[in-house]
Amino acid sequence: MKKIFSLVITAVLTTSILGGCTTKPANGEAKKDWTPEKEIEFVVPSSAGGGSDLNARTISDLAFKNKFSPKNFMIVNQGGGSGAVAFTNVNAKKGNPNTLMVLHSGQVMGSYVNNWDVKAEMLTYIGVVAFDDLTLCVKKESKFTDIKSLLAAVKEKPESVKIGGSQRGNSDHLSFELLNKNTNSKFTYVQFNSSGDAMSALLGGHVDAAIFNPSEVMGQIQAGKVIPLAAFSSERLTGVFKDTPTFKELGYKDIEVREVRAIAGPPSMPAEAVKFYEDMLKKVTETDDWKKNYIEKNLLTPKYMNAADTKKFFTEQIELYKKVFTEVGVMK
Repeated sequence: MKKIFSLVITAVLTTSILGGCTTKPANGEAKKDWTPEKEIEFVVPSSAGGGSDLNARTISDLAFKNKFSPKNFMIVNQGGGSGAVAFTNVNAKKGNPNTLMVLHSGQVMGSYVNNWDVKAEMLTYIGVVAFDDLTLCVKKESKFTDIKSLLAAVKEKPESVKIGGSQRGNSDHLSFELLNKNTNSKFTYVQFNSSGDAMSALLGGHVDAAIFNPSEVMGQIQAGKVIPLAAFSSERLTGVFKDTPTFKELGYKDIEVREVRAIAGPPSMPAEAVKFYEDMLKKVTETDDWKKNYIEKNLLTPKYMNAADTKKFFTEQIELYKKVFTEVGVMK
């Protein structure tokens, strides 16, 4: 997404934290003793089984188990409209302190690429919890054994090779567009509501390849059903991906994408609630369970940012996202 498209993209952005994240009481100071008084609705803007779903469930389990939250969480999967339905529903709960939403950089950008009624900047950013990478995979029985054979097929017959991804305008889609652009190819992108749906399509032979985060595909690789051909990461991944080359290694230095995994809330979320969830997320990311059983196990990069730093980060990134999607022809 810049010259080297080294994208910390993520996948649910923008130019404010948004508007409401710093809402304060009349005295100008956030209350320090606020805690949830009822079950917390935790919205996932995709179907069950994907990276966002795992992210929400892991945070929920650790926060409640370790008593970082006095109330439990209710996971609500809302994958309609590639995430637009979830954005709309959360946006409608203005000022509600008991609603959270998983947000990755891809969804953030998707709200602009797809011109949703609710853009990411209308919500409240609460924090970043991790960075994530992306991989290109095929099923074991595929006739494509490496990137070279995949490229040869699409060069011979443009648009004949189908690559699946979760949602339009997100980091899967960006990875696809960078692949097309930097290899001068014409692959066909097939959009799904979640990585779980993309996996079903890959295993069913409905697409030739698909793009996944490590956590979304490791199980199938370990089961011998899927083979990773290349990684969009800046450096070679470990574990089951240790023998998988990066696109940079393959000679395509500009094909590099990284997602940001973050948490958001409704517009105008009270400052005391934002502070509570900031602290809760920080505590979660400091646990051994998080570090070993989520970060290390799923090959993520540990990263915590509070609300203010999250706002600054996305404010700086949004123009970069727009620039890249414009360059690859997704935005005008």
